[in-house]
Amino acid sequence: MKLPPTLTDPAVRARLWLALIIGLPLLLFLLYFALAFGLGDLLRRCPPDCRAAVYDHAQLAGAAFAGVNLESASFVGANLARADFNAANLYFTNFQGANLAAANLQKANLRGALLNEATLTDADLRGAVLAGARMQQAILTRADLRQTDLSTISFAGADLRGAIIDETTRLTAKWRLVWEIVNGGGAGRNLVGADLRGAYLAGVDFTGADLRKAQLQDTDLSGADFTDARLELASLHQARLDDTTRLDGKWRLVWEIVNQAQRGRSLAGADLSDADLTGAVLYAADLRGADLSHAALTDADLRQADLRGADLRQATLVHASLRESLLTGADLRGADLADADLTWAVLDGLIWDESTTVADKWRLGWEIVNGGGAGADLRGRYLSFVNLAGADLSAANLSGVDLQGANLEGANLSGADLTGASLISARLVNADLTDTRLDGVQWKGANLEGARLPPGFQTP
Repeated sequence: MKLPPTLTDPAVRARLWLALIIGLPLLLFLLYFALAFGLGDLLRRCPPDCRAAVYDHAQLAGAAFAGVNLESASFVGANLARADFNAANLYFTNFQGANLAAANLQKANLRGALLNEATLTDADLRGAVLAGARMQQAILTRADLRQTDLSTISFAGADLRGAIIDETTRLTAKWRLVWEIVNGGGAGRNLVGADLRGAYLAGVDFTGADLRKAQLQDTDLSGADFTDARLELASLHQARLDDTTRLDGKWRLVWEIVNQAQRGRSLAGADLSDADLTGAVLYAADLRGADLSHAALTDADLRQADLRGADLRQATLVHASLRESLLTGADLRGADLADADLTWAVLDGLIWDESTTVADKWRLGWEIVNGGGAGADLRGRYLSFVNLAGADLSAANLSGVDLQGANLEGANLSGADLTGASLISARLVNADLTDTRLDGVQWKGANLEGARLPPGFQTP
């Protein structure tokens, strides 16, 4: 009869060792995860250890969290009025929209905490650590911020009225200035070039203040008083105004232009001098006779705008688009048109001089349409996309000239030499090309409708 295997059997012992070698580490691994993620939560008590706890929208007024570890916990929209967080660990805790009115946050670790839109009225934050915290649009009315380091904090949209700040508070110059303004007023202050971007300035008195070149982008100016304030070249982009904001009609118009894009706006004769119109959409606007002297029009959209007779002296038009605009009689002396697009802009009668910064081809086009093209030596010059409609280029030497995309409608090119010139996509409707040398001209896409051509010339 065969006996059952025993531990003295080498084969049995080998299998047992193999099972232990494989099974024991696996068992220990499973036990670790059970303790870390299962039993750990059961054994951990809150408080004092409330890491990653979720209290969203909870009613916790007067709750005691002093010294509690609330790292990465969430209190979104919770009512925490008068709650005690003294010396609590609030690292990356989410207080978005929470009510922390009169809460005790002394010496709390608020590194990376999210306090956007939180109400901190009368809260005590003395000695709190706030490095990397976010407090945009927070209400900090009468909050005690002494002995706190706020040097990395952005208070964009935050209400700092009545906030308690002194020499022990570390604050960037920008936000200290904002605090000074909202608590001491801005009347008569010298705020030339001041960076007030994103500040909550509702109801502030700026009467008689000098705000030239001030950066007021994305500020809340509801109810603010700008009576007799200077706002030349101040940026009002995305600033919030309401019916109670006291602002001169000129500057309210500037605010409307930069914040309310509108095609074909009627601005004939408007006073927009010294206005910051950077990036403004003035497409097809009627700006006849408007005063735009010293205005900032960098990146402005002035396509098809009617600027006849407008005053643009000393204006900045860097990168502005003036495609197909009407510039007859416009005064651009001293203006900066570096990299401006003047494709097909009407240049005849335009006023500019050596103080005007403009690309050579536009200046040359202006000279031609204002009487300087007949018989001229223009060999190899660049005139692509220039509006030369009706220009007199008779007998001119235009060999090798780049006239790609140029508007030559009704132009007089009789007797001119266009040998090797590029007229790709040029408009030559009703142009006079009689007796013109056309050897080697590039014609692809050119519009020759109604053009008078040399006898025997075959239309390409």
